[in-house]
Amino acid sequence: MGAKWSTLYTEIPKAQATGKLDLRLEATACRIEHGKDGRANAVVYRDRQGFEQRQHARIVCVAGNAIETARLLLLSESSQFPNGLGNSSGQVGRNYCHQITGFVWGIFDKPIYSWRGATLAGVVEDEAVNNLSRGFVGGYRMELVTLDLPTLPLVGLPYGWGRDFTSVIENYRNLSGMFINGEDLPRSQNRITLNPQIKDSLGLAVAHVHVEEHTNDQALRTHAQGQMRRMFEAVGANRVVEGPTPPATHNLCTARMSRGPEDGVTNQWGQSHEVKNLFISDGSALSTPGCANPTLTIVALALRQAEFIAGEMKAGNI
Repeated sequence: MGAKWSTLYTEIPKAQATGKLDLRLEATACRIEHGKDGRANAVVYRDRQGFEQRQHARIVCVAGNAIETARLLLLSESSQFPNGLGNSSGQVGRNYCHQITGFVWGIFDKPIYSWRGATLAGVVEDEAVNNLSRGFVGGYRMELVTLDLPTLPLVGLPYGWGRDFTSVIENYRNLSGMFINGEDLPRSQNRITLNPQIKDSLGLAVAHVHVEEHTNDQALRTHAQGQMRRMFEAVGANRVVEGPTPPATHNLCTARMSRGPEDGVTNQWGQSHEVKNLFISDGSALSTPGCANPTLTIVALALRQAEFIAGEMKAGNI
């Protein structure tokens, strides 16, 4: 009905209306090529029929998010960039962050009907500050959450089956949930690399995701679940159930901004330190995930980047 913002019915239709957008659906980018001057000059991709195509480019902006953006740059290795495009310092794929998550469920004596609202219906930001007295660095937000009944046992509950598990499911209409959105610490060893032993349907090496939780992450999650438990108990929950750590969310930081190439991939505009007409236009460019949902920050940076690119093109710099 158009009640929620999405590029699918806002920016893309506006761009199509200009007559200047060539939108190629079901295409998969395979590598970015460059000339002798080290500047990107083409993107090689497979079209929807699986045929290889080459699109020449004056500027290349990559927005595949943290895993696929890093993968594409690594796949774009050459004699000039043997470790991947724009990766002479080995920073592409490093510092992968996914935000700290976890569920807590409160069961009440009367129906909540949480599924009638939005999936995330509210936010408590009291703990978003950096307060070292809590025993960890960074902060977190507590977000009111609901999961549909098929998803709840797969993602949101710590059980497999049994009487205790079914007692939670039987109280689904009386269930209220909260979710942690916490600041994950960037760590160099948490990274995206290529797995040459496993190929996708196009014969390209798949991404290998290596993540080790920091003790800071664990301390943040423990504190957050404790606070959420206390909140539910304070408003009269009959029972509080702590959920598991769900799959990763908000993948970020694998081509992060930095002052120089020794500890990052792009400058403050998302422009590659080494390939001046290559830009990172997604959450990969963030240097830290923070504790807020990142979409609006990514959008703001993309709009800012677009203005920078337009200015640089007019000036003849790129």
